[in-house]
Amino acid sequence: MPPRFTHRKSTTGCLRCKARKVKCDEQRPDCSHCTRHGVTCEWPTLKPRMYNPDKPKAVTRRVVQPSPRPSLPSPELGSMRILEMRLVHQWVTETCNTMSSAKIPTMARMWGVSVPKMAFEYEPLLHTLLALGAAHRSTLLPQEASALRPVYHGYIDSAIQRHRPVTAQLDETTTDAVCFNTVLLSLYTLFLRSEPSKLPYNPPVMWLTLAQGIRTVIKSVYTQLVANNSPLCPLLFAAPDVWRSADREERIYTGPMKPLQFLLHYRQEDDAMDQATLEVYEEAVAYIERFYIAVQKGEEDYLLRRMFSGFPPVIPQAYIGYVAARRPRALVILAYAFALIHEHDDIWWLRGIPAREVEGINSLIPPDWKWLMIWPCHVIAVGSAQGQEVPIPRTSTVVSEVHTPSPIQVT
Repeated sequence: MPPRFTHRKSTTGCLRCKARKVKCDEQRPDCSHCTRHGVTCEWPTLKPRMYNPDKPKAVTRRVVQPSPRPSLPSPELGSMRILEMRLVHQWVTETCNTMSSAKIPTMARMWGVSVPKMAFEYEPLLHTLLALGAAHRSTLLPQEASALRPVYHGYIDSAIQRHRPVTAQLDETTTDAVCFNTVLLSLYTLFLRSEPSKLPYNPPVMWLTLAQGIRTVIKSVYTQLVANNSPLCPLLFAAPDVWRSADREERIYTGPMKPLQFLLHYRQEDDAMDQATLEVYEEAVAYIERFYIAVQKGEEDYLLRRMFSGFPPVIPQAYIGYVAARRPRALVILAYAFALIHEHDDIWWLRGIPAREVEGINSLIPPDWKWLMIWPCHVIAVGSAQGQEVPIPRTSTVVSEVHTPSPIQVT
């Protein structure tokens, strides 16, 4: 009779491999067996075995001599389990502190304590944290970047796949975690803009869309979040740090209160805008003007990054459609947003992105609109928007003859 080969039993394999009684390689988020068969890979909740000296031993046929020093049993830890532990550690010790709002103590605790706690109860959020931890680690350790890239791509794909069905039917048990996951998914898609690509430039529509989802999700459950004193409340109640009143701005800022109105009026007669379209642009420009004033006042880096991140969630959804359609006015407004944050991009999830986006947008702008791109290209060239006065066109259709030196060719 041929010898019977056995394998070491896995205690942490996926449910499908256990049901089929085959060895699971425990690759996350999908093991190789499930990937090969094209089926969903589901995992059991990990329940560590705790040693209990008072629990009676199970009776077996073999007589086992008692050990003088009973050891503590533990679950098997494969390479992926160790990687996950390392990435969770990465989040709670470093990555959480890189969130724009983490400078505020209550919000630092929110990102470092409340969010990981919820992640262990809501798997999509856990996978997003693992993806962000891996992405952050790849920027800190370039020698690991190529190995970590498929890791964070895999986790984020799993997070999005499991997150979308839940957003359609929120309940009190998942509301907080879903909101946090929506915020972090938008941050991740922004980070992806830093990855090199050989493809022609495309506007950051995915980032704008996912960030807009923050507004949609939170708006639908805002009353519930406040009534339940949600862990998300520090983020919601911190809004006054970003939204300065007009009176306060007027006492501190001595320049024009509406310095970017030319973005609305330039070539307006050729743009064929109806009233609804004009109102969409007015909201977008009004936000960028507040952002511009905050930069000129010299607000702290973390506040300016919060204002930048807050742009997509508060603008009308129609504006994102205009960007996707590559309307020149919408693209130029977006270029001004990226130019304003350029000096303050020294954070792993934003580093280098503003310059790349301004350059990419400039490549899409028709010649008749190039005049509007002189200022953002100049800001990228000199490295800062602070102290850089915006141009004032003589008419709405005349292109300025002023040339601003820039490494990004305006024409």
